[in-house]
Amino acid sequence: MPLPRPSFALPAILLSLWLGMMLFGGPHGATDAAIARLFRGETLVPAARLLTRLGDWPLLLPLTAAGAAAIFFAVSARRALLFAAIVLSGRLLVEVQKVELARARPDAAGRLVHVSSLSFPSAHAAYSMMTWLALALLLAPPPRRAAAVAAAVVLAAAVGLTRLILHVHWPSDVIGGWAFGAGWTLLLVRLAAGTRARRRH
Repeated sequence: MPLPRPSFALPAILLSLWLGMMLFGGPHGATDAAIARLFRGETLVPAARLLTRLGDWPLLLPLTAAGAAAIFFAVSARRALLFAAIVLSGRLLVEVQKVELARARPDAAGRLVHVSSLSFPSAHAAYSMMTWLALALLLAPPPRRAAAVAAAVVLAAAVGLTRLILHVHWPSDVIGGWAFGAGWTLLLVRLAAGTRARRRH
């Protein structure tokens, strides 16, 4: 089962979007504040409290281990290692970004769940995108891969939106998290596919 071979163009576009969100979003951006106000309301809060857990690291870490095991037995040890590398290195890079950028979250008075870390990028958006997307790309067989990728993106999108509904992130944090998670995943998958192709020749 060959690795998917996305071009470098899509990762470049996604990582450019991530950079734009990092440079131009945040508490001093009028656009961020205006979009954030669109998510005010109580209707979706109970569902958001539940769905946001699909981006929690205590859930995604064992999922990463289970996903790596599934890929190991169903596909190959090399691909299982790639999956673990994508998720774990991506998590490390997200934490570095948070510390280095030190962006403040929205006002604590409006938050609907407890958070203690810094704001950019949204770790829930990034972690869920990396984990679910990488699992779809590396585990699903080619006939089912497109559907699996679509489901992974929809799930990660829903998790990211919960962070806006719960008022713990700026929209640019969430968009940046999605873009970084998808861009990092596709970049490493593309590099791995290219390396394997060169070895065959």
